[in-house]
Amino acid sequence: HFKTVTDPKERYCRAVLLMIEKLAASRRFYNYREGEITPDRLRQHARTAAMLERIAETQKGDILVIPSQFGLRHRGRSVRRDRVVFGKNEFGHGALSVGSMLLTHPTRLARWEQLHIDCAGDEFAPEADGVFSRAPVFDFRDGKVKFDTHPVDCANDQYGASSGFLPQ
Repeated sequence: HFKTVTDPKERYCRAVLLMIEKLAASRRFYNYREGEITPDRLRQHARTAAMLERIAETQKGDILVIPSQFGLRHRGRSVRRDRVVFGKNEFGHGALSVGSMLLTHPTRLARWEQLHIDCAGDEFAPEADGVFSRAPVFDFRDGKVKFDTHPVDCANDQYGASSGFLPQ
């Protein structure tokens, strides 16, 4: 996909938009950030980008297989705190990874009572001013999976950061 796009930040945003489109086609969905998934607002966190690059170097093909968890390990902590306490071989998943996981796990985020998901592997600048003070989230409300952002210093027991691990 997006072979004509040379800027990796633009390619990432386009991949997130494609994933959101596929997720919206698979279930009831609402995107609070419609029109805001652009390189000046959304980017991968540096640690996540570096870890994914290391994984990609060891795996052939277009699909990366990454040991992961959906958020329970970091339940109730802020994204800012999660990024501090991640293990040496652990990194936050971004919107693209979490959305892809949701596509392959259709029973995840199917009820309000399920743990909502912080995407600690991405950073979001709501004003497109270089201040990346938020992180994407996926939650389930009003019978829909919803995509939005929350402040990185906001801790909530109903949310947990999804993370991946370097394969051993």
